[in-house]
Amino acid sequence: MGNLRVFVIDNSIAFQNALVQKLSDLLPAGSIIDSATQPAEAQKKLSAFKPTAIILNLALGAMMINQDKFLPMLVKQHPNVPIIVYGISNNVSQTAKYLGASAYFKKPSFGEPTQPFFDGIIKALQDNSASVRLPQKQAGVVMATKIAPPAPARQSSPSQSSSTPSGEPVISIPAGHGTIDLIAIGASTGGTEALSAILPALKPPLPGIVIVQHIPPMFSRLFSERLNGVCALTIKEAANGDVVKPNHVYIAPGGKHMSIIRQGSNYVIECKAGPPVHSVCPAVDILFDSVADVAGNKAMGVILTGIGKDGAAGLLKMRKKGSPTIGQDAATCTVYGMPKVAFSMGAVQQQLPLSSIPAAIHKIAR
Repeated sequence: MGNLRVFVIDNSIAFQNALVQKLSDLLPAGSIIDSATQPAEAQKKLSAFKPTAIILNLALGAMMINQDKFLPMLVKQHPNVPIIVYGISNNVSQTAKYLGASAYFKKPSFGEPTQPFFDGIIKALQDNSASVRLPQKQAGVVMATKIAPPAPARQSSPSQSSSTPSGEPVISIPAGHGTIDLIAIGASTGGTEALSAILPALKPPLPGIVIVQHIPPMFSRLFSERLNGVCALTIKEAANGDVVKPNHVYIAPGGKHMSIIRQGSNYVIECKAGPPVHSVCPAVDILFDSVADVAGNKAMGVILTGIGKDGAAGLLKMRKKGSPTIGQDAATCTVYGMPKVAFSMGAVQQQLPLSSIPAAIHKIAR
């Protein structure tokens, strides 16, 4: 039986540590395990490590590296190596496989049992590697080259939300805005998973929702179609000329900026190719800026996980026009970049964990 060389990539040191430890307990004797927290670090290590399998957090696999997503880049660089992917949602399995994953698993949430997840990873390693057999479980049969150190204590992030005695955040309804008739959401790295958690939790009646997620062409259509199958709201890839309707969600097509114009009493979508803004197209700032102009204090803005600063300036403009605004908090972001910049600029009225954002949308928009 050949030995395995397994490489784990996850930006959560705590979860990476747990996964590496479990692999060291369950893989055949002589298997070698190494890990990295970021794509750049992983690429440097992988060239020398020569993996027989890669295990990857989908949120990192969706990151853009030199105009390409990290997961497809790994597939090109290691064409004969199975890449096993996991994420926080049940609804992105086909997305992961479309990007090149050999298998996809839902990462257990806090309080959920972890053993089925780890057993699934081991089974996927077995199924995707001809030389691998599930070993008899014996103590001390594996020597791993690296066990990640214990996770450092998480530093508290700035927040404008207090908590109830039960620990649930308090959702405030900002004063001064009008009746909400348009909701605008922006996201980047980790956003497909965040949206896959938020949108299925939203129920009618709600105003029309327009979303910019940094996403490549065609992938936006597939993402919209998958979400439409699991959501109470109608989800579609936005098209030029679409009239925004209540209880409908419009996701910007990859490769085109999306903005909102006013025609009579209707909000109408414009989708146009254009130069990248903040190195991306579609850009959240393009959407938020237009929403501020046409909807003023009748719109609501939400900024989710993502690298960089796209959306921060547009969200600030929305807030100055009277729109209530929400930012995803650091603890639940895959990358606390865009929400952090928006918060530091004063664009975010309240920061909330991902699980509380659907309730906040319902409470504020209704």
